[in-house]
Amino acid sequence: MTTSHASRARPERRGDTGITLRAFRVNTAINHIMFTGRRGRVYDRLVVLSGVRPGDSVLDVGSSSGYLASRLAAAGPSVRVTGVDPSEPAIAYARRHAGPGMTFTVGVAQRLPLPDASFDVVTCTLAMHHIPARQRPAAVAEMYRVTRPGGRLLTADMASLLHLGGRRARQATAAADPLGDLAAAAGYQVESGGRLPLLYYIVAVRPQESRAQA
Repeated sequence: MTTSHASRARPERRGDTGITLRAFRVNTAINHIMFTGRRGRVYDRLVVLSGVRPGDSVLDVGSSSGYLASRLAAAGPSVRVTGVDPSEPAIAYARRHAGPGMTFTVGVAQRLPLPDASFDVVTCTLAMHHIPARQRPAAVAEMYRVTRPGGRLLTADMASLLHLGGRRARQATAAADPLGDLAAAAGYQVESGGRLPLLYYIVAVRPQESRAQA
């Protein structure tokens, strides 16, 4: 492959708001390999952990091609799922393959193009590490804004990818809870956390009364 071809084939674009995956199918294939055939089982477990129920309105932030969104939509009758991703090719693909009750829109986590308090469940899986560290609090604050009081947040990522600043940074990340800290700072109450193959996750709830009302 020539240098010019390699440049055109780069699967990602780094911008002010984070990394946008253009060759999302390559990323999907890499994820499948990384999970060594367990991706479906892991994502089905994430659906259970999200607590989605029949009739819920669900937002999947960083939805890419809609892999998790499709599993969330299948979780029960009348579940409505909205996927948001900055990659226009990924959103176009997701729209072509969307099932009933599924919609997809282009957008970034730091500026969600969605109304306040409009979702019962918000999920964000393997997307946080694509957002610059300094912008992650704004992204989770946006997730909080669109979560209904009493609604749930599920975020999952690879701990090693959330901090790539060298050995000391990795050790600090291992000792801390970056996803839980972000959720708590946004106003969520963190209920639980744990590990799955390749991932660690947290589950949090937006209190029934917001901080502004308290």
